[in-house]
Amino acid sequence: MIIKSPFNGTIPKIHPTVFIAQGAVVIGDVEIGAYTNIWFNATLRGDWGKIIIGKNTSIQDNVVVHSRPNEVCEIGNNVRLGHSCMCHGSCIIEDNSLVGINASILQGGKLGKGSTLAGGSVLRYETENFCLYAGVPAIKKKEYSKNRLHKFSANIYVENGQKFKKAGYGQKIPEEYLITE
Repeated sequence: MIIKSPFNGTIPKIHPTVFIAQGAVVIGDVEIGAYTNIWFNATLRGDWGKIIIGKNTSIQDNVVVHSRPNEVCEIGNNVRLGHSCMCHGSCIIEDNSLVGINASILQGGKLGKGSTLAGGSVLRYETENFCLYAGVPAIKKKEYSKNRLHKFSANIYVENGQKFKKAGYGQKIPEEYLITE
């Protein structure tokens, strides 16, 4: 389901290359960049606040993204949000980052560029770039080399999303919600 917000009438803005699986929900003030994929039963609720999702990002099954009134949840380019994770804004997930299965980023959380939040962890503060964070609350466990960006690729998810889209397994994006920028 892709709909405008019943709260304030804002509409999604979705690049035409985006794959949105059947059963996923996109509501209201949500911007989704090129080649991003939104998988089965994910919920992007921009009914009160804004959600911005970059290019080549994978929002996997059962993920919930929501933002508080007049706040923003910003997800960068080449990000992977693992199955059943929660992002509640205002929060920021910078480019080339990974949020593990069933992890949560809460209000005020910022996952740095090229960083990983381990599965099941909870983050509610700003992190450094190129690091691994784990636990409840999440703490820094490891630093990564900046060369990690070359190994960290969302391309496999982009390709898979495009295969699902071509096979007709995606939702039809209403024409008034399409962006071409």
